[in-house]
Amino acid sequence: MKNNEKFAELIFECIDTISKKMNYSVKKKEFKFSEGVKNISLELLLYIESKLHKLNFHIMEDKLNTYSLYGKLDEFEKELEDKAFLRIHQSYLINMKHIVSIYRYEAVLNNGIKLKISKDRYKFVKEKFVSYKGEI
Repeated sequence: MKNNEKFAELIFECIDTISKKMNYSVKKKEFKFSEGVKNISLELLLYIESKLHKLNFHIMEDKLNTYSLYGKLDEFEKELEDKAFLRIHQSYLINMKHIVSIYRYEAVLNNGIKLKISKDRYKFVKEKFVSYKGEI
């Protein structure tokens, strides 16, 4: 079982590398964070976390940075769903480009962060992730 998981991780890593070399287009979006207005590359946005209407944007720049603004995760879900973002939990909207694996109700990101996937969304999330990786 562990060998299959490792093999799948290696395959997805290869696919990610190839896709980056074949289609390197950076999509940027302007956000009005509490810290100020920032023009963020969606490629670098790992995930958005919601806590009591405060949205924390976890962005991998030189290091992992977090910027916040007030809003609803639902609005960003609609806006970003066609850009490889997926709602995995009531509190998380995640960039599928940064998912390494999905296992036991967790999404593991390429920087080691593990995010919980809600039980009612797990099957859907897994199907979308496999479909996304297959389309690349």
